[in-house]
Amino acid sequence: MGFLTDHKKTIIAGFILLAIILGAAIGTGGSLPDSYDFSRYFHVLSGIIWIGLLYYFNFVQVPSLGGVTPETKADIFKEGSIVRRALFWFRMGAHSTLLFGTILLVGLFGDKLNHGGSMDIMIGATFAIIMWFNVTFIIWPNQKKVIGMVEATADEKAAAGKKALMASRINTLLSIPMLFLMFSSTHFQIFG
Repeated sequence: MGFLTDHKKTIIAGFILLAIILGAAIGTGGSLPDSYDFSRYFHVLSGIIWIGLLYYFNFVQVPSLGGVTPETKADIFKEGSIVRRALFWFRMGAHSTLLFGTILLVGLFGDKLNHGGSMDIMIGATFAIIMWFNVTFIIWPNQKKVIGMVEATADEKAAAGKKALMASRINTLLSIPMLFLMFSSTHFQIFG
């Protein structure tokens, strides 16, 4: 069980277990999901990483850093820190969610949007694209100043922190209806 002591090996083991389950399903007369279904799976998995870290930043990290000294912040923002690792996975989650979501949308357009929940999914996708834009063009460029990857004065860091926080709070706000609309599109459509 040594693979459980290394997060990379644990992730690999999870995919191996998934492959075994898929093999068992095929071996008992089931079928392998198509590439569209795998895109949906990776879209959801990426979205869990992205939104999970969005909520971590907004509900845990930011409130916890309010009274921290500048010296402590410098230490927790350094290369290899939990903050930098979380920001890396946050961005990768956003990018891969958008990538796999785009594949899914192309599939819907290929089906001429002949999908009962197409209005639900289009509104949800619009919110998600706004959120991705915020991560890529507002949050990350400003966070690089805050964590010291880009030179900035104390005033510039404070201003950048406020910009990143507002974009992150907008993303938190948008994530609630976005998630609802993503699920409603296939499970309980709210738009006709």
